[in-house]
Amino acid sequence: MKKLLSLMGISLLALMLAVPAFASDKPIKVYINGSNVAFTAGSPYLKDNTVLVPFRVIFEQLGLNVLWDAKTGTVTGTSASLTISLKIGSSRATVNNLVKKLAAAPSSISGTTYIPLRFVAEATGGTAVWDTASRSVKINTPEASGNSEQQITDLMHLSNEYFNSENAAGYYSLVVFNSVTAGSVDSLQEYFKRYDMVNTIESLDILSIQGNEAVVHTVEKSVRKGGDYLPDERYEYLHTLVRKNGVWKIESSEVQDSSVLLTPEQGTTAAVLPQSDASAIKDSLSKYYAARNAKNVDGTLAQLTYYGEEYEASTKDALAEYFEAYNLTDTLNSSNIFYYTPDEAAIYVESSVKDADSGESYTQSSIFIVSKSSSGQWTIDDSYMVSYSDDK
Repeated sequence: MKKLLSLMGISLLALMLAVPAFASDKPIKVYINGSNVAFTAGSPYLKDNTVLVPFRVIFEQLGLNVLWDAKTGTVTGTSASLTISLKIGSSRATVNNLVKKLAAAPSSISGTTYIPLRFVAEATGGTAVWDTASRSVKINTPEASGNSEQQITDLMHLSNEYFNSENAAGYYSLVVFNSVTAGSVDSLQEYFKRYDMVNTIESLDILSIQGNEAVVHTVEKSVRKGGDYLPDERYEYLHTLVRKNGVWKIESSEVQDSSVLLTPEQGTTAAVLPQSDASAIKDSLSKYYAARNAKNVDGTLAQLTYYGEEYEASTKDALAEYFEAYNLTDTLNSSNIFYYTPDEAAIYVESSVKDADSGESYTQSSIFIVSKSSSGQWTIDDSYMVSYSDDK
């Protein structure tokens, strides 16, 4: 893929799309690599001898991911190597943090933000030519053939960068719109407030590219840096990508496998905590195992953290189905509290499980995350399998 034109070399003259003044009302057409660009939210127009166009379509057609800050009236287009920001009413823009002067300031008309076309076209490495006879702007971008793999790789790394910088809006700007629920951004922001995890892409393989669809496999490692406790984990993901208006976006990401990165040595190192909390935590754990082995749905639920009526009802149904389907005895062999704060703790547990129907048995190690309620009771928030082995 050809590299972007040197941004330092963009002169003020190059930021301007000069067109002759005339009275014709014929609509202005925009073509990118010979294809007509359809503007559904407004029409291109002239201002100060500069063509201005609705920003979102142009950004996406030129391979940029779109961010809109309604509070400041700022539009931003990003790729792995480029960030362009323009503000309504300002004759200054930034390209990779370099301030550039605009021939015409972006404007807002009937809720649509318009930006100077040639500035963006050339900042992304393309050329823009005005055709007087047809009242059209013809944009040619850098050679696009063979770029899909690089664009997909850039997309995945940009997504990871947004996650690590806790930019929820940026993260979801890379996802197909109909895959994002109304509360997705708010939910991710709440996650960032509670947890501090850093994600690393260890490997990335593009399994297939067929037309406007692609499948990507990644191996990623998530490491806790602070916040509430979550174990370090390694994940394998299968991502489905689609290309819309020339821009690759993530349609779905599914976990194929995961493993907890906790060694037995780490799990058996005791945390420092008050004896009263240690006793209460281990008592709750013992009651949980006793209720499970007795197939006592209510008794098991009593040791789990309450997340509302709907969650409790679905958990109750799931437990009832589980106890009906399986005849297991789970023996708690050892437990150690290896992480502790006054509000939460993590327990490393080793247990033996025997299937009464088949006679088979296995041992497993797990992590239980517990929290202290306002009433002072310690309950189980979640659990993670660390290791598993069949008994011979």
